[in-house]
Amino acid sequence: MPKPTGEPDPLVKLGNLLQSWSPVVVLLSGGMDSGFLLWACIQFLSKNSIKAVTFNSPTTPCRELERAIQTADFLQVEHIIIDAPEMEEELFKRNDSLRCYYCKRSRLAYLKNYLGNLSATLLDGSHVDDLKEDRPGMKALKECGVFSPLLETGWDRSLIASQCRAYDLPFTERPTESCLATRIKTGQQLDPELLERLDILEEACLTLGISLVRARYNNGEIRLEVKREEMVLAFEKREGIAKVAHDMGFKTIALDLHGYGG
Repeated sequence: MPKPTGEPDPLVKLGNLLQSWSPVVVLLSGGMDSGFLLWACIQFLSKNSIKAVTFNSPTTPCRELERAIQTADFLQVEHIIIDAPEMEEELFKRNDSLRCYYCKRSRLAYLKNYLGNLSATLLDGSHVDDLKEDRPGMKALKECGVFSPLLETGWDRSLIASQCRAYDLPFTERPTESCLATRIKTGQQLDPELLERLDILEEACLTLGISLVRARYNNGEIRLEVKREEMVLAFEKREGIAKVAHDMGFKTIALDLHGYGG
């Protein structure tokens, strides 16, 4: 591990903070940020003081759960998969602008009850770039006593990616994922069956060679977002995409000419 010389190495700075919180439970998605945080915990803490928790839910893309399992297996950390409770939360299902807050609050309350008397610090992979976006869920993290060590020690996504490359970590620069609830237009009720159909459609697009896709749903219609450089590919694969969409009960499907916008 690097040793501090002059200006503190960012990894050493992160490690010093992590050591003050041991033992820890890391909220592990399938992405790069939480994967890197879990890896960093292993560098500075004893492995028996670390657990990873992943929530499984109708809002979770199936590829995201698979990646979380792969990350935990690679790092050989105890991994707990919990069926998330947010679909029982009416405030969440109504899908308003605070949807993410209600989801996080519901999950964290459930997790604390699940962990019982386990004395551990809850950590998540939020970082500096997350402050640039409207993220109501971060309010729930703060209210529920979850710490964000990457954020607190000044890490942004580019620094996380560079460190992941430097240590040849397998989750380096994985495509950004988001919860499937973001696919349904705000104000339209969230439904587990609809979320599953959207997940299947997106998986089909990935199987056809499209690297990133969002199937946006609005009153029965689908608007596909892909990277601009993959629009031609999506158009070439339109028959296969349309067949899966129709099999999933979506009658109208369009390609967003603006491309993926995050």
